Order: sequence, then structure tokens, then C-alpha cells
Amino acid sequence: MQILSGSPRLLRNLNEKAVLQRLLSEGSLTRMELEAFTGLSKPAMSDLLRRLESANLIRRDGEKAGTYGPKAGLWSLEPRSGFVAGIAVGSHRIDAAISDITRNTIASFRHAAEPGDRYDAHERLTSVLDSVTREAGITVREIDQLVVGLPGIVDVRAGNLRKGQQLPNWEGYHIPEALEGVLGHRHVLIENDVNLVAIEEMACGAANGVQSFILFWVGDGVGAGVVIGGRLMHGSTGTAGELGGAMVPDRMARPGEPVKMALVEALLDVPAIDALVAAHQLRGPDSVEAIRQAALSDKHPKFFAELGYRVAAALTGAIGILDPEMVVLGGAIGRAGGRALADSVADILKTLPIAIPQIVPTAVSSNAVRAGAVELALEHARERVFTGGSAARGLP
Repeated sequence: MQILSGSPRLLRNLNEKAVLQRLLSEGSLTRMELEAFTGLSKPAMSDLLRRLESANLIRRDGEKAGTYGPKAGLWSLEPRSGFVAGIAVGSHRIDAAISDITRNTIASFRHAAEPGDRYDAHERLTSVLDSVTREAGITVREIDQLVVGLPGIVDVRAGNLRKGQQLPNWEGYHIPEALEGVLGHRHVLIENDVNLVAIEEMACGAANGVQSFILFWVGDGVGAGVVIGGRLMHGSTGTAGELGGAMVPDRMARPGEPVKMALVEALLDVPAIDALVAAHQLRGPDSVEAIRQAALSDKHPKFFAELGYRVAAALTGAIGILDPEMVVLGGAIGRAGGRALADSVADILKTLPIAIPQIVPTAVSSNAVRAGAVELALEHARERVFTGGSAARGLP
């Protein structure tokens, strides 16, 4: 660890933050292990641990096994030192989860909905918050950070859904401002749902450890999350990744052969996918399951060639401009198509004069929007809790 200089208060805050981050990344550690990491003396580390314990930021966690002589006591983060909530709002349901500071999910709640339902967004959101916090055994005001994921064009600065065809009830609803009286603070972020999936892929999915990638989403809608240099890109107006409005040729054609231009959204929306599945006579209770079964059977190369072209056409411009390391195919269709779809997209891209990234299927769950919301909430809550340290909990 780098030796720092500064005022005693600053050094104390920095040392506390370093210890909290170390306990988060490594798990339970002894006082001596923390001394070796920070370079602090035994008296200084003992005082630091006492302060963090008094502030309910850490706790004693048993003894270290396998040592000779007196057993060394272990210290770990106090899971209840912070709570976050992640909420995914969709046309069919609202999914919510509460996590403690260690990323342990302690409660989840789902509110079913019907597309086209008219309701008051504020009443629905506060009702969901009440239900999930009650399940977690905490109060709403114990939530340190809330992140809400929404489909559509999200204004992350203003805190509202600027345009969302799937969720007209939520357009213009300024969530941070509206929830200040409920939460007691404005530690509230809203984010596009596909961007949250990109965060989850980066944290524990196919893009874990990858610094530059595109998460291409095909499900109820079409969109992309773009990560460059490990940072999520929003663009100047917050619409980065809205590939559904791009114009592309509607089919693969030979040079000079006339083609029609079509919106990516029109080629990959639900009706278009349903029509493609029917045209190739795939069988299943719905299109997603039919595609999943086709991918497992390896008997429908023409279907995957056509679907692969549509996905490749949507991605070509973005790949040429951004030069990502990887493209992750997500959403219900990306998950169902799996490796068969990914290979088909890669085969088509190889015919083009551009650098080809890895094309891989998603590796996160169907709850990835909610999980990504929790991940982003934890990032902000941990920074605030760890930086504030014991001083923010009232210790002098």
C-alpha cells in the first residue's frame, strides 16, 4: 500500500477506507494481516479497528484456524453497515431487491403488471419499496442508495424517463425528487435497463475483466449498452446505444443487387422475430422457446443465418467506430440463440473489412436488469460509506 502524508484526520479517513475496501475484497482478516497491508503499527491498527467497530462498520468474526499458540481474532465488514435497493421496471413486472453492503441479497419482491395498464408511477414505486423493505426487515429510510432501471431514453442527470414507449406511466416522473421525502435523501439514480445489464455482464458475466465491449440486447425492445475503458458511455444526450433507430439493408445482398432499407427495430422487434420463427417453421410454445430449442438441435442453419445477419447488420457500424474487444448478445433472444446465434453473427462479420471482436452469448441471469441496478447502487453506497468512515457515523 502507498504511504500517504497529510493531516491526521485525512490519514485516518484514508486508512479506514483502505481497511474497509480490503475486508470487502479479501473477506475476514486478522489485525496483523491488516497491519501488514497498511503499514500501521499495532497500537494504530487497534485504535482504527476499535473506531470502525464502534461505528458499526466492522465486526469480530471468530478466530483464524490453523495457527499455533493463541488464536488470532478475525475482523470482517458489518453487512448491515449499508443497504441498497435495485429496481427493474418493465411493462410486465417490477422487480426489486435489497442487498447489504457485502452484496448479499436479503430480500426480493415482484409486482406483476400488464402492458398498457394505467397507474400512478409514484404510488406503484413506493408500494414496491414498502413491500421489499418489509421483506428485508428494514425501513425504507435505511436504504443508502437506490437505482431504478427503465426501458427507453433515460435522462440520468434529471432523473426521469424522457421517452419510453413501453412505460408511458413513467415518462416525466422525476424519481429522485419525488422520493426525497420517502427516503430522506436523494441518493437515487435512474438508468437505462440495457446499460444496467452491461454493468452486470462486466461485474460477473461474459464481459468480466473486459474493458471495452458492446452489450447488444434483443428482447421486448432493441438496444445496446456501450462500455469503453471500463466506463459506461451515455453520450451527449444520454442516448448512446439506441441502435434500434439505425437504418440497415433488410437482407444480405450481392454487390449491385438492390435492397430495401429498414430500421433495426423493425427487423428485430417482437413481431419481426415472431414472423421469422414462423417462416422457418420453428416449433415451441413461443418464439423465445422455439429459438432456444432450435439452437440446441443444430438443425436450423438457415434461420440462424438470417437472424444472424439482422444482428450483424445492426452491429456493424458500432463495431467499426468503437472497435470493442467483445460483443455480448443479451436479452431473451440473445440468451435463447446462445452459441448458435453468436457463431452466425461472427461468420457474417468476418466477411466485412473491419476488426472482428469476440461475439459471445450473455452469461447473466434473466434478472440481470435488477442485478445490475444493485451492482451500481453498491458502487455508489460503498464509496460514500467507506469514504465517510467512522467520522460520518458521528465519531470525533
